[in-house]
Amino acid sequence: MEKKQLLNKTFDEIVYYKTGAGPAILLVHGFPANAELWRFVVPVLAEKYTVILPDFFGKEEIWLKDGETSTSLLAESFNDILVHENLSKVLYIGHSMGGYMGLEFASRYPEKLVGLSLVHSSPLPDDEARAEGRRKTVTILQQGGKRLFLKKMVPALFAPAFLESNPEIVERQLNESVQVNDESLAAFYKAIMERRETTGITKNAEFPIQTIIGKKDSIANITKELAGEILANVNFVRVYENAGHMAMLENSRELNVDLLDFAAYCWSRNKT
Repeated sequence: MEKKQLLNKTFDEIVYYKTGAGPAILLVHGFPANAELWRFVVPVLAEKYTVILPDFFGKEEIWLKDGETSTSLLAESFNDILVHENLSKVLYIGHSMGGYMGLEFASRYPEKLVGLSLVHSSPLPDDEARAEGRRKTVTILQQGGKRLFLKKMVPALFAPAFLESNPEIVERQLNESVQVNDESLAAFYKAIMERRETTGITKNAEFPIQTIIGKKDSIANITKELAGEILANVNFVRVYENAGHMAMLENSRELNVDLLDFAAYCWSRNKT
């Protein structure tokens, strides 16, 4: 896998990885993970596609220029990568926070998307109770409460049965999360909190959208996420019975099949 670094207006530089060959997939991790989150997915996708993985919370410290970021600035960062790689079209796959960024990217550069996959992500805004919880969390993070927050948050991302039977995977995810510097963690969480509602983007999308939902996801509201008024005209929906918020770790084989099917469909519609 080739490591690349690009000067960027959001970061001093943005780090991303590139592997495989063929049509391009932009594979974006969520919060508070890094590109390693996709370790069971990348080798499969790279057999048929060029996979580009931005890495915000990787082994090397990435400092925000002004201590702040937003889904808008992150969407611009992805466009910078596409321009740098001379790519006019891409399939965007985003997990959780990565999906929020993808929806913002879709609002700005719809002509560059052959499809958008939302893996445990949604265009729905937070309800007021959740928004208030996020505001409190930002304060906790800014006051140095990172470790306590992550020790509670990370295990909650997994289905209870997976959590019990795969403690080493959960522990690895927690250990990677606590390595993120406090400033970046708070800034990205604040960006999630301040994201705008994007249901109009999915409803009016001219490209296909894939929605991956875990039935055991403690974060998602399945009823709302399956509401017809927010789904695209062409929408691939999959509900994983035994997954929480981390299908790429909990149900990687099933997810790989679904991502490959979606990618094949999207690129077959864009042969030009």
